[in-house]
Amino acid sequence: MPKTPGPAPDARTRILKAAGAVIRQEGVMGLTIDAVAHAAGVSKGGLLYHFPSKEALVRALLEYHLDAFERALAENGKPFAQAYVEMGWYDGSGGLFLSLAAALALYPELLQTIRERSRRWYARVRTPEARIALLATDGLFMAELLGLEAFGPDERQAVLERLRELAREEAV
Repeated sequence: MPKTPGPAPDARTRILKAAGAVIRQEGVMGLTIDAVAHAAGVSKGGLLYHFPSKEALVRALLEYHLDAFERALAENGKPFAQAYVEMGWYDGSGGLFLSLAAALALYPELLQTIRERSRRWYARVRTPEARIALLATDGLFMAELLGLEAFGPDERQAVLERLRELAREEAV
């Protein structure tokens, strides 16, 4: 039985996905209103209707991905700290977050959005062990983004298992 396609994404979501694609393909310097409009299949005016500036587009893209991460954490089914460790160390976006980090350098005020989310996430854990697990997870995420090879795959698995153990202490 053929799959019935879901509803087409609305223009705003289509534009955000196109912006992510432009960043992945062209880098943050290639992120222009014209390039995104073309990739999304909308007019420049149509894009500007939803996002009146490049900064507004980047802000919305950041929030879109942060919201998606929070939804994935909630849908994981595990306690928050455990889900964070399992999901937070890996940039499954194909480098999008690295590009967003570069975009944040252009718009430092967007760091406030990340700071607010991070404060909320860290407030959800109660034990020092779980906080250590979150902090280390964030460190692994940054190492991935920067292409740092701190250790090999076997060592990585051992570190992740220890972080999972620390995060499980939150649920006890």
